Amino acid sequence: MNRKYAYCASLLVALVGSTAMAQTPPKKRASKPVVVRPPVTKKLTSGEQGPDYGTQIECPGPGPLRNEFPAQPVDPNQVYVHVEHMPTLNGQEGARASVAAIHRRLVVPPAAPVGRVYVSFEVDKEGRVRHPQILKGLRADVDSAVLATMRQLPRFVPGRRGGQPVAVSFTVPVTIPVKKQP
Repeated sequence: MNRKYAYCASLLVALVGSTAMAQTPPKKRASKPVVVRPPVTKKLTSGEQGPDYGTQIECPGPGPLRNEFPAQPVDPNQVYVHVEHMPTLNGQEGARASVAAIHRRLVVPPAAPVGRVYVSFEVDKEGRVRHPQILKGLRADVDSAVLATMRQLPRFVPGRRGGQPVAVSFTVPVTIPVKKQP
């Protein structure tokens, strides 16, 4: 019995000794100090010119500040991701309002898993929800419930670009909540 303890103790000492050796930090080598000198600058007097660095570029002064996109032609068939005036629903920004409207109308099947469903859709020029599709789903029955809810959303105020209504695409996460036990 003493032999077993002696053997285990020797293994333990060897193990502790090897890990202690492996965990010691490496010795630092002496290195030369690095000297960083600030650049030498010379103030120019009124008659001197600075060094010639090649072609000089003239920069126009700051123009008037505007909070609008540059005027570009509006393509009526293009679906935009971001426009000057994003679509709204009930006076709220489109993505946030659509998630709230989906949660109010969503009826998930019993024993639905908890998680998120990512759904993409377009708001067309008339404000209708078009082409809803699941980008990342949980389960087929939950995904179909989310799509059915998307089709029931009310009309949005359409997005505008250049003063004209345009189609805008959204991708929103729909959180499937935990069911409360009665």
